[in-house]
Amino acid sequence: MPYFDVSIPLKLKTLTYCYDEDIDLKGYAVKVPLKNKVVEGIVINKTEKPENLVQIREIQQIIGKAYEEKFIDFLKWMSFHYVSEIGSVLRATFFEEIMKILKEIKIKKSSRKIKESIPFQLKDYSLNNETLSKIIEIATKGIFKTFLVHCPNFLYEMKLMVETVKGVSSLDGAVLLIVPEKRDAQRLYSSIKELDSRVVLLHSEMPRSEILYSIKEIIENRVKIIVGTRFAVFAPVKKLSLIMVSQESQWVYKEEQSPRYHARDCAVMRGFIEGCPVILTDFMPSTTSYFNTLIGKYEFIDDFNRLKHPEIKILRQPYQYIFHPETLLYLKLYHKEGILISCPRSGYSLLRCGDCGEVIKCEKCGISMTFQKSTKKMECFRCGFSMTVPELCPNCSGVSVYPVGVGIERVKEELKNIFSDKQTEIKDIEIETEEFQGIWVGKPERAKKGILSVFKGVVVVDFDFFFFIPDYRILEKAFAKVLLLSQMIKENGTMFIQTRNPGNEFFKFIRSYNFRDFYLYELKHRQETGFPPFTRLIKLAVKLKKTASVVSIDKIKNFLKSKVSGELLGPLKNEDEFVFILRSRDKKKLIDELNKAVIELNTFKGISFKVEVDPVNLKI
Repeated sequence: MPYFDVSIPLKLKTLTYCYDEDIDLKGYAVKVPLKNKVVEGIVINKTEKPENLVQIREIQQIIGKAYEEKFIDFLKWMSFHYVSEIGSVLRATFFEEIMKILKEIKIKKSSRKIKESIPFQLKDYSLNNETLSKIIEIATKGIFKTFLVHCPNFLYEMKLMVETVKGVSSLDGAVLLIVPEKRDAQRLYSSIKELDSRVVLLHSEMPRSEILYSIKEIIENRVKIIVGTRFAVFAPVKKLSLIMVSQESQWVYKEEQSPRYHARDCAVMRGFIEGCPVILTDFMPSTTSYFNTLIGKYEFIDDFNRLKHPEIKILRQPYQYIFHPETLLYLKLYHKEGILISCPRSGYSLLRCGDCGEVIKCEKCGISMTFQKSTKKMECFRCGFSMTVPELCPNCSGVSVYPVGVGIERVKEELKNIFSDKQTEIKDIEIETEEFQGIWVGKPERAKKGILSVFKGVVVVDFDFFFFIPDYRILEKAFAKVLLLSQMIKENGTMFIQTRNPGNEFFKFIRSYNFRDFYLYELKHRQETGFPPFTRLIKLAVKLKKTASVVSIDKIKNFLKSKVSGELLGPLKNEDEFVFILRSRDKKKLIDELNKAVIELNTFKGISFKVEVDPVNLKI
């Protein structure tokens, strides 16, 4: 009698069942008994009879073929790489929708139509024909290869996706296009639908009925193009001809729930397993992806200079005033043509004590708090704690507390003073508008990708804010924010960056758009300090239940030291969790050891834990 490992979409490892026929059931949906009920699951593989099981229960019903064998291999890789039960991985796929389709539940397209979005305006963008030809050629050959395309801006990425779809439309298999945000996915979907009706959309905020309809179209092989956000990487296509991932460096590709996968990395692995090419694009590729081009894992295509980019001026940030004299003159000369002023900090400013020199910090997490002048409160952007502005310094009880640094409120207040005698409106950045005359103010995050070049200039004040964020990728992120803002500047416009340290080597790279030397500089420092891509980082957060004692944490630490090689940092307490960071230069070995250790860790009583491989941030 044959035996099969079955995955059930719960936080469980595979369970073994038997069946009375010796047939290949890999990828089939089945009904199996679990405790006192019957549940649905997927056959992962055929296996030998387990030695320790006295009684093995039988598969009760075969529902039908749910996943291709290569997709099952992809799920198994995810389970191993992200140290997660395969049941949790299965739950992240479109399991529920596929079960409904296999059971022939009547499916009608929702009466709620997908919200129509304005297609991207791409007519004025000319691509590098060599790049396009190279992608189409490798897709036609049907072999795995990963390209990293450095694009001049976000709209160039969208144009590349649209033109690629045209070029590979006759190939056997579907094209998977992944973008970071729902808004981008909807606009790209609208752009492609004008050219080819064989396209579906997949993002988590769609009505369930629309997702179900899209999955049905995919399974029944009526789809050539799938556009979606990160969870579209699980689209159950029978065959893939090409995968493209836009904005590959974006943190939103990282899932926050188990399994905490990264859609970009999953796309590359799925392409490898499926045997199809993967195209990663970005106007600021991640340092890790650039490193992969240096070691020959990816092929690098540099299209950045296909378009002209604005001049960038680095100016010293004044101590007593917000704007440098050159910036101020520019504002007065060109404010009617539209200028965006970007400030990385919300609120008015920080507050510092003149007696002890300390900045007022959050009593819960130790981060500098932001003074909100409009509400007379201090707020912590990290944990959300707020309090009224103290009359005395919490550190030394000094009475000389004054504002330092620049926030959005303070910028707007200064601008209103400068232009008080002119009819110039100071407005918050609002992307949906079509009129961009005057002065606009906002954080860099408010500047959305895909907007046309509408401003005469952009001014970034207090740029040094980024240097104090505790993140080993902060320079890469700061460079990306500069490039995002630069895309909003008209031809022959200017960007001003104000900093108190204009001689910093980092600004040499920004001023000249010198990516190569920036990446080499960044890689050198990461290698010296032991950060990715030279090491693997894993965050393990342990939560003690009421039945456990604090002594259990020391026991867990000693256990991890004995089971996992490499460096162990922590534990550091974060509210009700204890966080460990595991680090090793032998990346595969660390994953392998932790997978084995987790099996034993599950036997510890009174604790729960979660694992994050390649964490987005190391904040504790």
